[in-house]
Amino acid sequence: KNGQLCTLRSADGGDAQEMLDFIRQVSGETAFLTRYEDEVTMTVNDEAEFLASRLVSSREIMISAYIDGKLAANAGIDSLPPRDRLRHRAEMGISVLKEFWGLGLGSILMEAIIESAKAAGYEQLELEVVAENERGLTLYRKFGFELYGTRENTFKFRDGTSSACHLMLKKL
Repeated sequence: KNGQLCTLRSADGGDAQEMLDFIRQVSGETAFLTRYEDEVTMTVNDEAEFLASRLVSSREIMISAYIDGKLAANAGIDSLPPRDRLRHRAEMGISVLKEFWGLGLGSILMEAIIESAKAAGYEQLELEVVAENERGLTLYRKFGFELYGTRENTFKFRDGTSSACHLMLKKL
């Protein structure tokens, strides 16, 4: 939206340190992700192996968005356990650094993730979103995700408060 060039690509093992830094930063910027910044404990080698595994998988997908060479956002698809009754379903997640909010990266990544999910043979994408995450809910609804339930007390924060998560899905 601001005219900057955005490059989408798959992160690889050489991006491991940058990806860990991204995960730590984005985890510290929002309460809408599953972990706190200090809970990012993977080593660079662990992350490099994880990223390499995504590159060779036909069903586990990760797409990263770079602006001016900086990792700005990331989205991924995870298959459910490899059983015939679950092969049609996948879970997805997305995160954007706060400095890049409002630029349309979420929409760009959602388009890419949905197309990748279809190409991988999935029939249904699923996600969880913190009930108070209005920006996320708006994005997911824009791309056809529908609310099918709410899990109360999903997140329990260190200050003792909690949040519910909405369960959403999109038929592909």
